[in-house]
Amino acid sequence: MVATVADRALGESTADRFAMTHVLFVDDDERVLRDIRRTMRSSHPEWEMSFAADSESALEHLETAGADVIVSDAQMPGVDGLALLQLVRMRHPETARIMLTAQVKKDQTYEAVGLVHQFLAKPCPPDEIQAAIDRAMHLRALLDDPTLRSVVARMRALPSQPDVYTRLMRAVRSEDVGMEDIASIVEETPSVAARVLQLVNSAFFGLPRPTASIKEAVVFIGTKTLRTLVLSVEAFRDLELGASGNGLDPAALQEHAVTSARIAAEMVPVADREAAYAAGLLHSIGVLVLASQLSDDWQRIVDEARSQQRSLLEVEKLVLGVDHGQVAAALLSLWGLPHDVIEGVAQHLHPSPVTGFGGSLVAVTHVASRLADEISPAYLIDVPGTPIDHEYLRADGVAESLDDWRYLAEQIADGLD
Repeated sequence: MVATVADRALGESTADRFAMTHVLFVDDDERVLRDIRRTMRSSHPEWEMSFAADSESALEHLETAGADVIVSDAQMPGVDGLALLQLVRMRHPETARIMLTAQVKKDQTYEAVGLVHQFLAKPCPPDEIQAAIDRAMHLRALLDDPTLRSVVARMRALPSQPDVYTRLMRAVRSEDVGMEDIASIVEETPSVAARVLQLVNSAFFGLPRPTASIKEAVVFIGTKTLRTLVLSVEAFRDLELGASGNGLDPAALQEHAVTSARIAAEMVPVADREAAYAAGLLHSIGVLVLASQLSDDWQRIVDEARSQQRSLLEVEKLVLGVDHGQVAAALLSLWGLPHDVIEGVAQHLHPSPVTGFGGSLVAVTHVASRLADEISPAYLIDVPGTPIDHEYLRADGVAESLDDWRYLAEQIADGLD
C-alpha cells in the first residue's frame, strides 16, 4: 500500500505566471518520483507538488485536494495510467492530463483524443516536463478566461459536433468497421464526398492518376486527415448560413482555411503533418461562430476594422475582449480535438513565448494562416490582416525560415490554380 505525499512549496508565488499551480505526479517507481521531486522543487519552487505511487492514491488525492495538472506514468500495476486518466477525465475534467510512456506513438495521441492532453516519451528530461505543464496551464488560462466564458454564454447556441463526424469517429474506433463502411459514411454527405475527392486529386497528394472512388480516396487520405476534413466541411456548412450577409464571404474563408492547412502540413516533418493540417483547416472557424452567433457584435467589429483600418484581432479584443482564435479553441475543446491542435488554433493570431516552434503547432499555424492571407481571396474586403509576428519568430530562432515558407506557400498557391 502506498500513501500520497504532498510537498507544499514555500516562497513568493504571486510573482510567477503560473503561481501555485498544483501538479500531481503519479509513478509506481519511487526513484522516478524522487528525481522529479528534487528537480522540480529547485526549478519551480512556486508550484505545489504532490506525488502518488499508484492510481488509487492519486484518485484519493484528487478527491480531497484536487490538482491543476496530473502527470502519470502509463505502465503501472493494477489500474494503469490510461485507465487512471479516463477516471480523471470523468471525475475531474478541469484537470489537465499528461501521460509519460516509453511506448509513445502518434496513433496513440489521436486514438486518445479528449483523454490525454499531451504524451511525453520516457525517459523525459525535466525541462520537457516543465514545458508541457506550462503549456497546459497557459492553454487552460486562455480557455478559462472569464471574458471568453462570458462571450460564449451570450451565443444563441454553441454549435454541436456534426453528426457525420460523430458517426465517423465511432466507425474509425470500431474493430468491426472496414474501409467500405467508412467510405459509405462519407458518400452519404455529398459536400463531404466532393471535398474528399477534391483533396485527394490535388497536387497536395501527388497521385499518379486521378480517382473518383471514395474508398480509394479514403485510403490515400487516411482516417485522421479524413476526420478533420469532415469536421471542417460540416462545421462550415452548418455555420455559414447565419454568417452570410455580415460582410463575410464564407466560401473565401473556407478557401483560406484549406490553403492554410496545406501550407502548415508542408512546414513540418511527415509525422506531424496530420495535426498541422488539422490546425490549419480549423483555425478560422471562430470567425464563422462570431458572425453567425453574435451578429450585432460581429457587424460592429467589421465596421470598425474597416473605418479605422485595424486588424480583426485588434478590434475583436476591443469589442469582445477575446479574439476569434480563442472562440474557435473553446469550440474545438468541447468537441474533444487534440490538445496541440486546440493550442495552435487558440494562439494562431498571437503566438506566446510559452509555446515555441519546436514544441507546438502555434508558430506553424500562425505563419501558415498569415501566408494564406497573402495568397487567398480576401474573406473580408477592406479589412487589414493580422501581420506575421516577426519578433516572435526571431525570439524562437526560426525567422530565417520565413522566406522558404513564403516560397512554399506560393508554390502551393500555383498548385491550387
